[in-house]
Amino acid sequence: MQEKVFYIDMSEVTTKDELQDLLAKELPLPDYYGRNLDALHDILTESAEGWNIIFYNTTIAARLLGKYYNALTRLAEESCEETDQLKIRFYP
Repeated sequence: MQEKVFYIDMSEVTTKDELQDLLAKELPLPDYYGRNLDALHDILTESAEGWNIIFYNTTIAARLLGKYYNALTRLAEESCEETDQLKIRFYP
């Protein structure tokens, strides 16, 4: 399987909506994507095998999004545990 690498620059993310807009823009999400973390988890565990997602410039977004950012990182960890050949990393 060919790995697909996605680089997601979070330097301008200040709200949940901006994060969801960025995910919809940078990832090949289906039209029916629900623009929330539960919907993201569903996509990551059902159809993201071979994806390598790299979030970078996360420092400001982590501070501004707080618990939502923490939930995103937990979701990423859980999704990787459930899905073969899915990698998600976060860099400051």
